[in-house]
Amino acid sequence: MVALRLLWDRLELGRWLDARTASLPGRFRPSLMVELWVALLWFGGGWLDDLELFASRRVRKLFGWVRVPDPTTFGRWLRRAAPSLLPLLDELLWQLVRIRWSWTRVPDAATLVVDSTVCVRYGKKQAGAELGYNPKKPGRPSHHPLLAFVVETADLLGVRWRPGSAGASTGAAPWLRTLVGRLRQLGVQEITVRLDKGFFSKEIVRTLQELEVGFFLKMPNRPWLRDQQRAWRRSVRAQGIFSEADEVWTASSRLWGARLLSLQGRRSLTHEAGSLGLDTYEVIETAHILTNLPGIQNLTAWRRYNAGTVVEHRIEELGQLSVGQTAIDNLDGNALLWALGGLAYQLLHLLRCLLPGGWSTAQPKRLRAWLFRLPGKFTHSARQCSLQVPGEALTGGLLSRALTALNRVRAPPESLAY
Repeated sequence: MVALRLLWDRLELGRWLDARTASLPGRFRPSLMVELWVALLWFGGGWLDDLELFASRRVRKLFGWVRVPDPTTFGRWLRRAAPSLLPLLDELLWQLVRIRWSWTRVPDAATLVVDSTVCVRYGKKQAGAELGYNPKKPGRPSHHPLLAFVVETADLLGVRWRPGSAGASTGAAPWLRTLVGRLRQLGVQEITVRLDKGFFSKEIVRTLQELEVGFFLKMPNRPWLRDQQRAWRRSVRAQGIFSEADEVWTASSRLWGARLLSLQGRRSLTHEAGSLGLDTYEVIETAHILTNLPGIQNLTAWRRYNAGTVVEHRIEELGQLSVGQTAIDNLDGNALLWALGGLAYQLLHLLRCLLPGGWSTAQPKRLRAWLFRLPGKFTHSARQCSLQVPGEALTGGLLSRALTALNRVRAPPESLAY
């Protein structure tokens, strides 16, 4: 966990948070509570009871903590600090994105993906755990947060916590306005928004058109779409579109001022010997993409839409960090837990982008095994405290390369405030 300690200090995140939360009451500094939960998620914990992992004197010496709060105190702090801390963490998340892009460069074009995920709850005391869309455990209460990522850079742009009864597109339209405005403020010239069929609505389409961004919006295969389609045409360049289809057919039309691009995968199957029915039958898979990009073909639009499915890997990485694993009986407190999880992901992404080779794309589980959980020992001599780690970790190891990269970091949030 030395890497987190060094990254936190180099970016002066504690000072940034303390300067903006001085009025919050409590025995523990808000920056300590934020750092504590981020460290716990990196290390592999996810429950309030896991805070006891950091109660030992040696761990506190590593981070410079005098005392670690117990789970009850931390839960009370979540309820009390959430209203003031939520907007600050949202701003800090964007500061970290801006810092990382200042090290490389602001992308000229970015694909913004907004998606939702479901966190199943098994108790009745977690505020906001309500019945709603739940493909994992139908009939179980859940939470249904929204997440926003940039496909090309894997940066997390924000988290919006919602109760389980919220639909996929609930609150998406105003949030899209905020996200697009911030991306333009950072200097992104060309923005394309990718949304799955759960976000399909006239309100979302109108919002995207008013924002003047490109978009790919998947549409559910509803019966009334047949009246909007023109004649189907067989495609001759359809490899990789429908993996099991013998033929792919395309059609295009207009809907709500945008282009409706449709694809059909048709597959002929033969009944087994001795079974009833006809000798052959046809299986048809249909997909629809609504887009405002001029001149793009059906197959190209479908491939570009599918490129955004990488967001599922990002959501899986949040799961590896145990984001959303625990919940409390307070609405704002649960929202704060998700905001802290988003901060933990973006800090981890910022760190791994500094690492060489394949480590720049390593998942949290791999980094946890090779970097965050390295064994170490504190020693005292001549009023000095030293941390000893295995020789292989320093001699050409990942820890040595990580510390070397972090020593070059010079980007406190104040210098990049907007």
